Amino acid sequence: YSGYLNYMQHLFSGDLGISYLDGQPLLDQILAVFPATIELCIFALFLAMLLGLPLGFWGAFNAKYWLGRSIRFGSAFGISLPIFWIAPIVLYFAASYQWEISAIGQYYPLYQIKTITGFASIDVWFGEHPYQLKIIQNVFQHLALPVLVLTIAPLMEIIQLTQNRAEKVLSENYVKVAETRGWSKVKIARIILLRNTLPPLMPQLTRTFTMLLAMCMLIENIFSWPGIGQWLINAVEQQDYNAISAGMMIIGLFIILINMFSGFLMFISDPFNRKGWYVR
Repeated sequence: YSGYLNYMQHLFSGDLGISYLDGQPLLDQILAVFPATIELCIFALFLAMLLGLPLGFWGAFNAKYWLGRSIRFGSAFGISLPIFWIAPIVLYFAASYQWEISAIGQYYPLYQIKTITGFASIDVWFGEHPYQLKIIQNVFQHLALPVLVLTIAPLMEIIQLTQNRAEKVLSENYVKVAETRGWSKVKIARIILLRNTLPPLMPQLTRTFTMLLAMCMLIENIFSWPGIGQWLINAVEQQDYNAISAGMMIIGLFIILINMFSGFLMFISDPFNRKGWYVR
């Protein structure tokens, strides 16, 4: 047991060991690639919520008409599309038609961006180059295509969850009272639907974010994005088992922290949880 105890002691001190390939500390390698993956997931989740919430509300308001049924069918169909099939097709069409966003990697290799936070979309603003605007444009051009592909699955899931929850809320009596008072659909969505939809949606967003981390394994490999997904795939190909175990451990720890943070947000945003805490 001495070897295991020694391993746990180094693990709790932040020492994940070294890579079998180059002998470099694994913690430094993970910290260098993990922010790029988180950057993709945050942009994709933000875009999915920005589009999914209004589309879900729109579908709920028109649930009895063809528009609401079309949104429901489209979200169910879109969530079933395999991302490993969509990504190469989108990349092929983007390159064939010479779109500005048909770029792979995180940014053009000749550009030098000083690493401050690890997020290229943030670090690029702190540079002092005569062609600074060109570098910023290049970073977001490289970011656009993988984010758009990665947004498809969480967008469809958020539309489904929002529409189902909003339809239940719209059937309540207090919503009907608001309608008789002449409230517009925008006001009902902003004051009633948003407050009653977001708290139950929080646990699902945690699961959606976890799903995004898994999808990044494929997206990063297709778009040559230097994140932990591509790093883990390279470790599997090179049979670097120490790197594989360290990478999966960091991802699992990050998911636990996300779940804890989501539970805290759900507690402070849902008045029923706060009342239950006061009663106890």
